[in-house]
Amino acid sequence: MKKSTYFQNSFFRVFGGLGDFRVFRFKNFLMPFAFLGFICLIAQPSNSQETVGRKAATKYFKRSPNQDYQGMDQNSPNQDADSSRASEPGFQMLMINIGSYLDSKSYLWTNQNLSQIGRANYGVTYLFDQWHGLDRNIRIEFSEYRLANDSPRKISFLPLITFPRAETQFPLYFGLGVGLGVFFNQISGESDLSLDYQLVTGARFYDVFGSVGFFAELGLKNHLHLLSDGQFNGSALNTGMVFTF
Repeated sequence: MKKSTYFQNSFFRVFGGLGDFRVFRFKNFLMPFAFLGFICLIAQPSNSQETVGRKAATKYFKRSPNQDYQGMDQNSPNQDADSSRASEPGFQMLMINIGSYLDSKSYLWTNQNLSQIGRANYGVTYLFDQWHGLDRNIRIEFSEYRLANDSPRKISFLPLITFPRAETQFPLYFGLGVGLGVFFNQISGESDLSLDYQLVTGARFYDVFGSVGFFAELGLKNHLHLLSDGQFNGSALNTGMVFTF
């Protein structure tokens, strides 16, 4: 900004002798017409004080062909509005959830098949981008299980694709995520890494209190052990808060 201001001040000092009328005219023309006007002036032969001004303008454009020209016309209301819109961040959303497994089964986890082993489920989901009408999220989730006398615990990192876009504030959404699970506490002889995958559907209620809302989500949350034969299938219900910014 300092550099653009310096060049702008230099430009008006050189053209100061042309009077307030030229300054007023330049500030109110659209940028393309101003640019074409300068090219026409430069192409014409000159032998007066205007010659000095045009040479200075030519040198000015050569010094910074992109940034400096934009800086000269930064007082334009249209340009200020466009710059403001361009600098605005995209729609972002953060979801914090807590829930539990409604039903769950394990296969060959501890070399046997068990039921109702899923316990608590906590997570954070962050919407960071849109892609072809879909929302791209990253979900970090913590799960607890109970197998006989053992209590495995796992954290999952899942890229999650959801639709329709949250920016539309349509209440229902659907999503699919696949990622990596890491066990903090695992049964001896079982894999500490898992392939996690989720299929979810839910309802979001935006801006209930300012930018804070609520949501409820029902999902299939399964995993496969990467270094052993264990497998887990479960369905979970989660509720929590939605923050938009």
